[in-house]
Amino acid sequence: MKKVVLMLAAFGFCVLHAETHLSGEIQATSLDASGNPYLVEKDITVPAAKNVTIKEGCVFLFSGFSGLNVSGNLTVEGSVEKPVIFTCVNDNDFNQKSQQLPNPFDWNGIIITKESGSIHFQNFQLRYSVYGIKSQNTAMTIQNGIFRQNGQFHFTLNDKIQYVQDNISYSFNAATEPDKKTDVTQGAPGGQKSGTSHTRTILRYVSLGVGVAGIIGGTIFAMKALNTSKDLDNFDLDKYATNQAEGDRVWKDLDNTLKSQNTWTGVFFGLGGLGLLGFTATFIF
Repeated sequence: MKKVVLMLAAFGFCVLHAETHLSGEIQATSLDASGNPYLVEKDITVPAAKNVTIKEGCVFLFSGFSGLNVSGNLTVEGSVEKPVIFTCVNDNDFNQKSQQLPNPFDWNGIIITKESGSIHFQNFQLRYSVYGIKSQNTAMTIQNGIFRQNGQFHFTLNDKIQYVQDNISYSFNAATEPDKKTDVTQGAPGGQKSGTSHTRTILRYVSLGVGVAGIIGGTIFAMKALNTSKDLDNFDLDKYATNQAEGDRVWKDLDNTLKSQNTWTGVFFGLGGLGLLGFTATFIF
């Protein structure tokens, strides 16, 4: 029920307030919900030495290939009742105008550079990005962050993937618990993440491979079955008038071949369908 109230509140913000378009350097020192929704058309930046505060209830809708880059100081001051939302423009929980469903990889995510200063996130949601929060600032803090369906990972610190569960409150304070939530596997190319998100990623691409292979295999056998069926339709018994037994044998061989090809067509298309169904399910659950 609480989630429903939050969603309705977000819809109310989007309807009652004029949208604000953002790109490039953030000029204001403070952003509040009166500008909702904030439509991010291209990368937005908190430049070095600048202080930016994002107030409770702010909703940021990111277009494809856009993100937030932080080289200065950033404070996200969401509340339990009115969290700050970072999500894609397709997220129809917060954008009634969206004509398509949101998916992981819909926008880039938040990059925090090594040169950044004070970074604090409190009571926020980050959804449907590529890499969630990618930080080189080990002194940053997170309090009650909700990460949901981000494509590669939810949160990395110095290229180390942190263990963050999907849609479950997460907090991080480097000063008091630097190692508690750290998965020591590197997030650089070739590295892998353990836990639920890593398992889901493996399942996703295995399912996709099975689905594609199944569709291709089914198509190949379907084409062979079509050709065999034509051979049966055009089979001329008169050619075997002097040797009817040989004619019957050839016809039965063709008929058995067609049955086998139809069977394999069904098997491969069935596997393809299951694979694609599994691939789709990894984005939902």
